[in-house]
Amino acid sequence: MEQSLDFIYKHFSDIEKDDMEYIYKGEITPVIVMDVLDFAKSNLAKAEDTRKLRTRIYYIMGEGLQNITRHQADTDDGNVDKEAIIVIYKKANEYIIATGNLMFKAEEEALRAKLEKINHLSDEDLKELSKEIRNNMEINARGGASLGLIEMAKRSGNKLDYLIKPIDEEFSYFYLTTEIKIGDRPKDLQPYEGYSIQQLIESHENFNKNNYILSFKGDFNQENLLSLLSILKSGMSETPTRIKLYSVMVELLQNIVKHADNIDKTDDWKAGIFFIRELPEGFSLLAGNYIKKAYSIELAKRIDRLNNMDYKELTKEYNKILLNTEINDSVSTGLGFIDIRRKSGNKIEFSFKEVNNDIDFFIVKTIVNKQN
Repeated sequence: MEQSLDFIYKHFSDIEKDDMEYIYKGEITPVIVMDVLDFAKSNLAKAEDTRKLRTRIYYIMGEGLQNITRHQADTDDGNVDKEAIIVIYKKANEYIIATGNLMFKAEEEALRAKLEKINHLSDEDLKELSKEIRNNMEINARGGASLGLIEMAKRSGNKLDYLIKPIDEEFSYFYLTTEIKIGDRPKDLQPYEGYSIQQLIESHENFNKNNYILSFKGDFNQENLLSLLSILKSGMSETPTRIKLYSVMVELLQNIVKHADNIDKTDDWKAGIFFIRELPEGFSLLAGNYIKKAYSIELAKRIDRLNNMDYKELTKEYNKILLNTEINDSVSTGLGFIDIRRKSGNKIEFSFKEVNNDIDFFIVKTIVNKQN
């Protein structure tokens, strides 16, 4: 667990209020695109106070995601390293929409020419080109792709940063990032250099190396929880494994939504982090959030006790708590952790990282075994 602790807390520790990082890797379908946009929309509604700005960011995100479905190439070799990746990143006064997808090498030259042309046009030229395409051509998949890239550059006010990386004789991998400024940077924040193509590539390589499917760090509210669950549901076929995985994921995310504390005393900010990783034998779920130090010792005792119970004892404990009408606080009862133990069939790994005199960072991990 120590290696996971170092990784997850290091990845989480630089988060500030309103920061967000969402990463998904897998097959990108129209349903997944809509799920991700719904997730982004709920976050935008809370973070940005002008409808015009929200609309602009949402439109650019939509075009960035649609760009994957227009350009992605299909391969039947089962290589997960070739799956598409989506990153939505917010830091200080910037939003980043970053994507990566497999493409046919034969289309590489034409795509590069389009991007170079777009990046050398002025704002006024981009408007004219967009108008010309809308008026003079039927928008098919390729025409829509060109228009989408133009609109991303026009509405963001920034160049499209990209890299096309050769994979083999047939395929290349296309990385694209778009930066959206949302006002002046607060003077009290540390310098921020933006989200580069290299960071996107590193995130992609990290996901490939560790077989991560999805990660999120930011505000864990009920809407985000439902969006993350919907994305998982859309990205996996209906199997007994997915049903179990979904149930355990609900309990882990609800634990953050209901019981996470916050380090900056902001009542409406439940900062947390969550990862799903696919293993040969199953799926590893890893979550972390701030909790009051006074609660850490009692929580550790409770989980240790549950880890020493078999399924029959866990069920008996669960029913006993449900029948005790005098105790209805799940923080006190640990019902969520009982459910995680019962539904996953595995012990709960956990650890604490001291943050300050009052707050610890709580990390919890479990594995859901694959079923035939």
